[in-house]
Amino acid sequence: MLCTSRNFWRGKRLSRNFLGLRRFHSHNGLTGLLQNGYFSDLLPPKSEKYLDELPRCSIYMGVDPSADSLQLGNLVALMGLLRCHLLGYEIITVIGTGTAVVGDPSGRLTKRTMQSANQFEVNTKGIENDLKVVFQNYLEQFFPRVKNSQPSQSIRTFQNIDWLGNLGCLEFIDHVALHFRVPELLEKESVKLRLESGNGMDLSEFLYPALQAADFLHLYENYNCRVQIGGQDQLGNINCGLNLIQRRLGKHAFGLTVPLLTAPDGTKFGKSSSSFEIGSTKLWLSKSKLLPYTFYQQILNFPDSMVSAKLLRQLTFFTPERIDSLMKDHASSSHSRPVQRSIAQELTLLVHGVDGLQSSELATRIFFPRGHSADGRTKRSALDVINEDLNATERNYLMECLRSSSGLLPVIHADLPLGQHAVGEWFRHVLLQTADVHSGNTVNLKVCMHKGITLNDVVLFKPSNATSADLRFAEPDVFADSALTDRINTAIQRRDSATGLSVLKIGKHDHWFLITRTS
Repeated sequence: MLCTSRNFWRGKRLSRNFLGLRRFHSHNGLTGLLQNGYFSDLLPPKSEKYLDELPRCSIYMGVDPSADSLQLGNLVALMGLLRCHLLGYEIITVIGTGTAVVGDPSGRLTKRTMQSANQFEVNTKGIENDLKVVFQNYLEQFFPRVKNSQPSQSIRTFQNIDWLGNLGCLEFIDHVALHFRVPELLEKESVKLRLESGNGMDLSEFLYPALQAADFLHLYENYNCRVQIGGQDQLGNINCGLNLIQRRLGKHAFGLTVPLLTAPDGTKFGKSSSSFEIGSTKLWLSKSKLLPYTFYQQILNFPDSMVSAKLLRQLTFFTPERIDSLMKDHASSSHSRPVQRSIAQELTLLVHGVDGLQSSELATRIFFPRGHSADGRTKRSALDVINEDLNATERNYLMECLRSSSGLLPVIHADLPLGQHAVGEWFRHVLLQTADVHSGNTVNLKVCMHKGITLNDVVLFKPSNATSADLRFAEPDVFADSALTDRINTAIQRRDSATGLSVLKIGKHDHWFLITRTS
C-alpha cells in the first residue's frame, strides 16, 4: 500500500517499488516505438529505414490554446513526445497562439467560435503552466528511473505568434502558399468534411494546413526539428509540413501520429462523450479546474470497456511485458481494476506530482474502506479508517493536504452553527459549497438530494427517483425540518474528535471532507 509513514515526505522522488526501472521502456529508437504500437502512423509511409538514420535532432508537437488547460486527450501526444525525449531527442511544444486566430478546422462541421485576445492570453498562460508542471514531474519522477542520470536534452515551449506574427502577407504567399496546390488542399479530410456537410469553409480555414506547415518549416530551419508528433486527426496538417520542407528546402522530415484516445462509444475523448465521466465533463490537467483526487478517481473508474493494451501504451511508460502482465491481471481479476489503478497512479504522478498521488490514494483509502467492523456485523466506515488505521504521520499529512490552499482534495471548511434553529440552514450552505461552478445552486441541491446524502454514515436524505420530491429540495424550509436537524446533529457528534473531520457523501461517488470548528 502506498500510504505508509515512510512514504510521506517531500523529496524530489517518490519511493515506490512498483515503479522500478524494469517497468519502464527505453526503446532502441523511433522505429521501435512505432513497431510496438506507441505510434500509429509514419509519414512518409514506409520510411522506417530513413527514420532510424536520423541524426540527433529535435521533435515537436503543437497545442491549440482553445481552453485554459490541457485535458487528457492532449496527454496522449505529450506522452509520445516524452518517449522521444527518453530516446535522447530534444523536444519542443508549440502553443498555437498564431494559428488560433484562424482555428484548426480538423474534425469540425462548423467554424470555431473565435475567442478574444485576452482569453487567448489566459488560455496560453494556463497551458504553459500545465506543461511546466508535467515536464517537471516527468524529469523528477520518471526520467531518472529509465536513464539513472540527468537529462542533457532540452525541453522547450514556444508560441508560434512569435514567428507567424512577423510573417507578412506577401512573405506568406511567396515562402509558403506558393508551394501548395488547390487540389492538394481540397483532398484534406477537414475540407471534405466541411464541404460534404454543406456548411462551406472560408479562405482562412482552407489555408490553415499551410499556416501550420509554416511552423514546421520555422522549427526545421531554426531548431533542427525533423519530426512532428500529433494525433491521427492531424495527418493532413502534418503532411503539409513535410511537403513544404521538401519543396522549399529540398530536405526530408517525418511525422508520427499517436492513436486518438476514444470513449467506449468511439467518440474522441473530451468531445461529446460523458458515459464514463464522474463529476466533470473533461479530465482537465490543471488542478484549479479539476482536483488531483477527482482526476485520480475518474481514471480509476474508467469502465472495463475502455481497458486495452492500446490504452496502456497511450497513457503509461510501461514496457510491453508489463502491459501484457497487467492485461492478464485484468482478465483474471477485473473487479480489482489493476489496469485502471495502474494508469491512475502513473498519470496522477505525472500530472500532479508526489503530493497529488499520495493524497489521492490516502483519501481513497478513507472514502472507500475495505472490510468489516471488529464484530463483523457492519462494513467499516470512513471514520473507522481515520480513527483506527491512520498513524500520526498520516493524520498530519492528511490535515496538511486539507488546507484550503493545497487544492489537492475535496474539502469544506465550516464553522459549526450556533443554536438548534440554525443547523438546517448551516447544512444547506455546506451543500452549496459542493456546487459545480458551472451549475446553479438550486440545480445542485436538487441533484445532491436526488442522489442521496449521508454525513458520518448518518443518512440525511435517501436516494429518490421521485420527480415531485425533487421540486421541493431547493426550498429553504426543507432544511428547517426538525427530524432532519436531529439527524444532522447526530452526524456532527460523530465527527473525529482529534481532527474535527467529518465525511460527507453525496450519491455513490462524490465525497467531501468537512472540517468543522466552533465559531
